[in-house]
Amino acid sequence: MPSKQPAVAATRRYFARTPAAMPMGETRAMLAMEDFEMSRSSRVSGEVMIAELTDEQVERARKEGAEVFGDLEFEHFEPASEAHSRYWESGPEVATMAHPAAGGGLDEVLDQIRAPKAWAVSRGEGVTIAIIDTGICPTLPDIPANKRSSIDLSSHYQGAHWNDPKGHGSMCAVIAGGSNASGGRFNGVAPDATVLSARTTLLSTDIYRIYEELVLLKRSGQIGPLVASNSYGLYQCSPPAELPDNHPYMEVVLQAIQEGIVVVFAAGNNHWDVLCKHDPAACEPNTIWGANSHDQVLSIGTVNANESNTDTSTPHPNSSRGPGQWAHEFPKPDCVAPTYGEVVWGCGYRYMDWWGTSGACPQVAGLAALMLAQDSSLTPAQVGDRVRTTCRPLNAGWNCVGRGIIDCASALGI
Repeated sequence: MPSKQPAVAATRRYFARTPAAMPMGETRAMLAMEDFEMSRSSRVSGEVMIAELTDEQVERARKEGAEVFGDLEFEHFEPASEAHSRYWESGPEVATMAHPAAGGGLDEVLDQIRAPKAWAVSRGEGVTIAIIDTGICPTLPDIPANKRSSIDLSSHYQGAHWNDPKGHGSMCAVIAGGSNASGGRFNGVAPDATVLSARTTLLSTDIYRIYEELVLLKRSGQIGPLVASNSYGLYQCSPPAELPDNHPYMEVVLQAIQEGIVVVFAAGNNHWDVLCKHDPAACEPNTIWGANSHDQVLSIGTVNANESNTDTSTPHPNSSRGPGQWAHEFPKPDCVAPTYGEVVWGCGYRYMDWWGTSGACPQVAGLAALMLAQDSSLTPAQVGDRVRTTCRPLNAGWNCVGRGIIDCASALGI
């Protein structure tokens, strides 16, 4: 009779922060360090470790004075809703025939935010835009080889960042920094910027490592002006207890900003029929949570071609409402950008009623790249101030549309 194998306690991944006064030797003994992989985070944000721990180990670590945080699983804010078809999952014919409700596309959106006028002053040359997302299609002509950063981040997808089985990251990359110079269909907001693919599992431990490496690259001078585009977050209708403001993920995002990296987030798609079922005409209650709501990040909502996110003829009322969980000085969303029509999806093109706030976020990332190419000395705070103060005001509440719709030409002084 075969011997019975001993039961193995289930583990989950956590962040652990140890007390500063605790000697490293004691820390290793206390937390059974053979189970840990030591994060390089000690080089950017204190003694943070990432570990696979059992419930018993978590309890013991906390008793000994360590702070233990869960590994959050984010979702990308995809352009979907229960009441509107998922056009990007339709057949190939969608790529050649516009849906009547959509019309237009990225070219029209760029005209609406006055990006082509801004190109007379800046096209984003010398600035890198990191797309922290589902990857980027390796054969996409709208991101030609001469625009692709050679940096291969040592996160989960090291060696495979230029692949996008979902399609979402490719959309965001082209909106921010696409180019039609080599056979692609679209320019993005910053067509001469460099695009860095930061494909992620969307787990906070993986995104932490991405940000950690971006900080180290920036700090060492291996990369110049840098913008990080984040079109993901939490689909929730109430404050997420699992994401306190001292979570290591949040701390590394703020560290990146301190290093001079401009960080842009999608506000979220939480308001109307996707999840929370709030009044589509109302600018309340708040549905912008966590990092997406922080004063130091730019948080971006979306509007339709008619510059509304309260009109239920399109899905845009799903754009999350402010003022934001952690916003104090700068209520969220900071601003909005239009999303509708034809855009890249994966290795091809799709027509959609909207691109979600996911498609609005990279427009502001591209705008930040235009500004940094014009003046590389700008701090993230200065970039944010200029984006907000040059918006074109809209006839809607700030909790719906922030300061208004972005105006690339005005932001560059045109």
